[in-house]
Amino acid sequence: MPILTCPPDFADHAPVKTNRQLAEKYGVGEKTITRWRKETGCTASIRPFATAALPKQHVPAISPGLASEAAQHLRKTYRPVYHRIIEGKEYRGQYVVGTQILDEQEVVALAEEKGFRPFNRLFDLAS
Repeated sequence: MPILTCPPDFADHAPVKTNRQLAEKYGVGEKTITRWRKETGCTASIRPFATAALPKQHVPAISPGLASEAAQHLRKTYRPVYHRIIEGKEYRGQYVVGTQILDEQEVVALAEEKGFRPFNRLFDLAS
């Protein structure tokens, strides 16, 4: 199968169109368009998708307190971990950790088993 040569008007369209648009225009595959871009040195001035990954977002605690800090620590290893107040006010003080439903003391105890140490404002202010 012969190698397709670059059309003469490719350099006019390449800067303003994506590879997919060019492939549809010329009736070739996107790999051929990539090869033609390398051969001609024409880069796209538009980017249809973001090239960098989005930063990992911090999941905020619902309410301040020791149990919320412990739940935040457990989110590193367990999925899902959330405060059941999302489901209704009658579930106040309960957390879902994986498949378990735990109260605040049990969440703190489980997190301490996993290496959680509560935030101590006095210690951090002194250092």
